Amino acid sequence: SEGLIWNGGFYEGPFIIKKDAYGSWTFIEQTTLEKYLKGVVPHEIGISAPLAALEVQAVLARSWALSNINRFEVDGYNLCSDTQCQVYKDPSKANQVIQQAIRNTSQKILIWNGMPVNAFYHASNGGVMASADEAWAMNPVPYLQSKLDGNNQWIKQFSLPINNSSEIKSLLDRSEGANGNNHSRFRWKRTIDSDQLHGALLASKGINLLPDGLKIIERGKSGRVLALEIYEESNKMPVVLKLDEIRRTLRFLPSTLFMINKLDASTWEFVGGGFGHGVGLSQAGAIDLAGRGWTSEEILSHYYPGTIYGTLFDLLKVP
Repeated sequence: SEGLIWNGGFYEGPFIIKKDAYGSWTFIEQTTLEKYLKGVVPHEIGISAPLAALEVQAVLARSWALSNINRFEVDGYNLCSDTQCQVYKDPSKANQVIQQAIRNTSQKILIWNGMPVNAFYHASNGGVMASADEAWAMNPVPYLQSKLDGNNQWIKQFSLPINNSSEIKSLLDRSEGANGNNHSRFRWKRTIDSDQLHGALLASKGINLLPDGLKIIERGKSGRVLALEIYEESNKMPVVLKLDEIRRTLRFLPSTLFMINKLDASTWEFVGGGFGHGVGLSQAGAIDLAGRGWTSEEILSHYYPGTIYGTLFDLLKVP
C-alpha cells in the first residue's frame, strides 16, 4: 500500500499500465515534478556533490523536464526514465542535502525567450564547452555556445576556434586551471584496432567494413570532431560519421574531443578529453566551482549565459 519495490528502488506511485503508440504496454509512475527530481538529482550528479552543485542540477532537471514535457505524448506519458531523457531511478536515494537543494530551488527554472531552456548537461567537457550544433543537427542556440571553461590562466593559454592538430594537442596536454579537471575522464586514451571498428560499425549500422584508415574531416569551434571518415582502401564507399552519430556508433569513445594517432596498419590511439556531448553544464565543473564557493546562480550563469533564472510563474506572464 505504500508503493512499489522495483529493481531495488522504492517508488511511491500511483501507477498505471497503459497501451502505447506501438501497441505494447508501458508501466508508468505518476508523480509530481518536485518528487520526480528526487529520482533524478542523486542519479545524475551523485549524492556527495556540494549543495550549490545539487541546486544547479535540480534547476536544470526541472527546466529539462518542462522543456520536454510532451516528448512522449503520443504514448500517453511525459518522460522516460533513462539517458534518452534524464536518468530517473530510486527516489529514496535523495538524502537530506539533496532534498534541501530541491527545496531551496523550488519552482526555479532557467528561461530563454519566455520558455524553459534546453537544459543540456553532461559529466565533463574536458576544459572547453561545445555549442549545441557541434553535438546535434540543430540551429545554433545563443546560450549554448563554445567557450573555454576554466580560470584566467586556462583561458589565456588558448583561443577559439581550436581546430588544427597542434592546437588540439596543446589543449589535451594540459589540465591545470580547467574547471572539473579532477574528473576521471577529463583526459583519456583508447587503443582501438580494425576488428573493434568493424564490430562497432556492424552492430550499430549493419555495415560490413574492415577499416584500414581513419580521417578527421571537420572540427567545430571547440575542437570537437564533427565528421569522421572510416574507410577501407579496397572499398570505394567510406563511412562518414557526423556529430553525435560518432559516439553513438563508436561507444568506446567518451567524447568527440579527440585526436587520432595511427600506431600500425590496423591500430589507432584515440587521445581525448571529457565525457559526454560537452554542451551546457559540465557536472564536474559545477562540483569544482561549488567547492570553491560559487553559488548555484553564478554557476548557471557561467554555463548558460544570457538566460533568466526565474520561476514557473514567470512563464505564466508571457503573453
